[in-house]
Amino acid sequence: MISKLLFWNIRSVNSQNAFERLLDLNRKNHCSYIALLEPFQSPTETESYRRRLGKQHARANCSAKIWIFWDEDWEEQHTVDSAQQLTISFKHKGNQNVVKITAVYARCSDLERLELWEDLEDIANNTICPWIVGGDFNIIMHESEKLGGLPVTQNETTDFIQCINTCAQNELKFIGSCYTWWNGRIEDCIFKRLDRVFGNNEFKNTLQHKDFVKVVGESWKKEAQGSPFFIVQQKLKRLKGVLVQWSKSTIGNIFQQVATLEDVIKAKEAQLEINPTT
Repeated sequence: MISKLLFWNIRSVNSQNAFERLLDLNRKNHCSYIALLEPFQSPTETESYRRRLGKQHARANCSAKIWIFWDEDWEEQHTVDSAQQLTISFKHKGNQNVVKITAVYARCSDLERLELWEDLEDIANNTICPWIVGGDFNIIMHESEKLGGLPVTQNETTDFIQCINTCAQNELKFIGSCYTWWNGRIEDCIFKRLDRVFGNNEFKNTLQHKDFVKVVGESWKKEAQGSPFFIVQQKLKRLKGVLVQWSKSTIGNIFQQVATLEDVIKAKEAQLEINPTT
């Protein structure tokens, strides 16, 4: 499995601050796969950025809105390229594992996004391996993912939700703020969750199995004293507690809520500095 992936709406890879941050992220996380959205550069420049990132492969989609880079361990098997997505099936050169990754940069128009939903549903019909879909979908799924602006209507979200359900995709857990986009205004500010990553059941099963084995193994390695029977009993008791903690998902949600509030507070503080009477 490709261990670490990065999806980022970088909005101009030519910006020095953005590219330096990208280099830093890659250096710290050793990403096997990087998808950059809205690079705002000619696709002929991908080779130059590939070398600077230290990756062996690069590709841009037909609209040049999506650039991807990946390591030499992964061999490109099959590609589906359209204006709003770029999907590649990879096979690992060592263990022959296959994974499919889709990078998305969706259009702003509901009508234009219909083409994207159709593309994803077609890909789903031809997928039996682990499949990851990530990027900027330019639409939210629930009213809780928007703060400020006009109320969210069901018509806005229906097509997106229906597509995700049809493709049997599940959103992956995340760390940080619920909101990934801000309209940049201090007054009348709007926050939305437009960027996200999904995985199909095959992908989630792979992750869960890997994490479960690791958790069990680390717990079981810890020493216990006493007779053989008592040692086994103590290890089982300890393992039960470890698995209970591992299975809980509420802690992550708490940190997400805190990060989300921090985003809102920062905008409100800036608003008060400009207009203290607000």
